[in-house]
Order: sequence, then structure tokens, then C-alpha cells
Amino acid sequence: MTGSLQNRKVRMLILASLLAATAVLLVAMAAPRAVPSAALGSEWQCSKAGFVTTCRLVPQA
Repeated sequence: MTGSLQNRKVRMLILASLLAATAVLLVAMAAPRAVPSAALGSEWQCSKAGFVTTCRLVPQA
């Protein structure tokens, strides 16, 4: 009986590790990061989160 309980604990530990790794990967992909955009010029600021790149016009003072 203790062997099956130990196997269940090992499976749960593996599952929890996989879920944690997946969560870390998703957070890393979703975190926005700056994208250089020489084609648009210095007045534009672009960022990329996952597969989406967004650009916005930066107001000049």
C-alpha cells in the first residue's frame, strides 16, 4: 500500500513542477518588452507582449 501512495506523491510532484514551469513560461511571454523601431523614428515607442507588437506616438515636449 505504501508503494502506491509513494507513486501518487511522485506523480503529483511532477505535475506540480510542470504546472509551475508552464506558468513561468506564460508570464515571461506576456511581459511587455521594448522593441527598437528605427523605421518609425524616435517619436514612436513600440513594445511587444507575446505575439502582439504595439506602437504609440510619444508626445514631444
